[in-house]
Amino acid sequence: MTALPEAVPVLAPADAAAVEVAVAAFRGIQRGAATGIWDDFVDLLAEDVRIMIPVPASEENAPEGVLRGKDVARQMFTNRHVEKVQGAVLEGKRITANGSVVSIESRVEGNLGGEVVANHFVFVFEVAAGGEIASMYEYATWTAKGPHSGWGDPAFARDAFAGTVLPYGG
Repeated sequence: MTALPEAVPVLAPADAAAVEVAVAAFRGIQRGAATGIWDDFVDLLAEDVRIMIPVPASEENAPEGVLRGKDVARQMFTNRHVEKVQGAVLEGKRITANGSVVSIESRVEGNLGGEVVANHFVFVFEVAAGGEIASMYEYATWTAKGPHSGWGDPAFARDAFAGTVLPYGG
């Protein structure tokens, strides 16, 4: 049996314009999570955007899979997220980029679905050449869900990251 050649990953220098758009998108998410106003985020999405967000399996009628299209995103963020995300404060802790793909690691404290939580999220934005978000993938640890994990206290693990690069400014 012949061994397959190992693929070499293609890494690209960070695209400064893409990082700027991703930071603007993250700031829109910060504002939406804190205030329920998601327009700053949704306005940056391409018409054919792809979005994947984590949703607990216990939630009824949860959006599943990859959501497609700016209209679907607008409906989800201005309806479902307004009900589920209230007064949550997100802080960007680290930013990395490979070309036009930008990742922002963040921490959130606030009210998600009626629960006071502390959580960590990673947002991955793919920025198209025209400066719109072509895709966004959100990864979360549901650390506040376990009654014996210690994560139910919003102050727990605030020091998991050394600093904040994108504080929420209100």
